[in-house]
Amino acid sequence: MVKRIKNVFCILAILLLLSGSAGLVSADDLEALFVEGGEYMASAVMVASYELTPETLMPGDVGLLTITLENAYSSPMSVKVKESHGAEIDASFTAAARIREASLSGSNFEVYNIYKSSSVIGPGKQVEFPFKIKAPYEDDLYLLKLYVRTENMMGRNSPCVRHYIPVIVSSRSLKITPRAVSEESIKLEVMNEGFSKVDSVAVVASDIKGMKLQKESVYIGEVSPWESTLVVFNVSSVAAEEPDKSVDFRVVFNNWINEHESESICVKIPYHITKSEDKNEVQPAATTQNYTTTPEQKDVAEASIPGFGLVTAMFLLVVVAYLKGKRAKK
Repeated sequence: MVKRIKNVFCILAILLLLSGSAGLVSADDLEALFVEGGEYMASAVMVASYELTPETLMPGDVGLLTITLENAYSSPMSVKVKESHGAEIDASFTAAARIREASLSGSNFEVYNIYKSSSVIGPGKQVEFPFKIKAPYEDDLYLLKLYVRTENMMGRNSPCVRHYIPVIVSSRSLKITPRAVSEESIKLEVMNEGFSKVDSVAVVASDIKGMKLQKESVYIGEVSPWESTLVVFNVSSVAAEEPDKSVDFRVVFNNWINEHESESICVKIPYHITKSEDKNEVQPAATTQNYTTTPEQKDVAEASIPGFGLVTAMFLLVVVAYLKGKRAKK
């Protein structure tokens, strides 16, 4: 029992000694801590954020991936140094980190730049590293690998930073859908089926046959993902003797600095032959062709059952007359 009590007192004495000397290092130990590989020597660099411009790359697009690195230490380190004669002084040491190399790699991606001995990140500070990249020509979800080699201000290597960044490559883009076509105008809907905002969007007409348009292009501007807009091409004149009246439309746009265009569609103005009552000559009838996918149910009902309102009114009159006669007999 006495032996156990002595052991407890010994442990307490050691703990008091350690707590009383915490934070104190001798001048001889200072070099061991900051130069010879002590625990305070290693720098701490982490990936704070990253941003891809544009948000989604199309096959073969050039993009800019900006990666922000941050020094995890928020402030310089301070330790108390005990001199040989017993006096204590405060010594501050910077916790800055030097970036020796920052590189990016990925399957089938082309990376145009690499950073070596580029910059120093102070405590709590951030530094941006923009990488110019070129996407492969196949749709997929890719992982780009970031590798950063760091060292402390004493020139000693620190833990490397490895981080994976997802990048989407998609060929989904703008789509044209005709909504209403007549000899007066052509209405088109342009929808962005891609995953990123595009700009400099314009609808261009080409291969025009049997008509003249007031404008051969309509500028839209920016279109966000899954946003649609309507454009109208007014027809200035048509050739009556020309049965084939058609025009091709396509959308041109920019995905950041990358120029693209959609697949073209051919829109035809409907042509119907009618015979004049006064003269035996053939004339084209001006009609309007709607491309709406769901017809109005009211129009369909009225067209399929003509005179429906009159029959219903007569039936109601018969019913009313029958009920009145029945009440009179009672």
